[in-house]
Amino acid sequence: VAAVALGAVALVWWARAGAGCEQGSFESPRFGYCVRTPSGWTAVAAEDAGTPLDRFFLPDGAATITVTAVPLTQGQDLARFEQFVRGYVEDAGAAADTSRPVTVDGVEGVAFDVRLEGDDGQVRSREVLFARDGIAWRVTLADEQIGFEANAHRLDEMLESWRFA
Repeated sequence: VAAVALGAVALVWWARAGAGCEQGSFESPRFGYCVRTPSGWTAVAAEDAGTPLDRFFLPDGAATITVTAVPLTQGQDLARFEQFVRGYVEDAGAAADTSRPVTVDGVEGVAFDVRLEGDDGQVRSREVLFARDGIAWRVTLADEQIGFEANAHRLDEMLESWRFA
């Protein structure tokens, strides 16, 4: 009986380790995920930064990726969370594109681009929103127009490596 129990524990541990975080990944205990940080980028956990966001940034560039997670209120779903985020960015004077479906670690979500005209040119961002088990995640890439597409590719790579922890 003890051998069977030990074998079952080992099997569960092995299965979780295979589906879990890769060695060297950035892990966020606060928001329950891990990802590969894009090459050349710096990752700062919310606890270390003293902010409610995990941040990924290019040390010599304008691009920043932020991650946060919030509990959904009763009756709130991804569509309502998207409405809330859209209202927030539009109240700031930005224009938001139509949403498109995305999948992050097997979870359905939405993504849309945002544009904001400023004195120094256009700032673009990509919002990626998804929800699981009553928690909603918001992953945002913000960058200048000139570097946006290249850094959007890095965001896509980061999201492909996303694992819920």
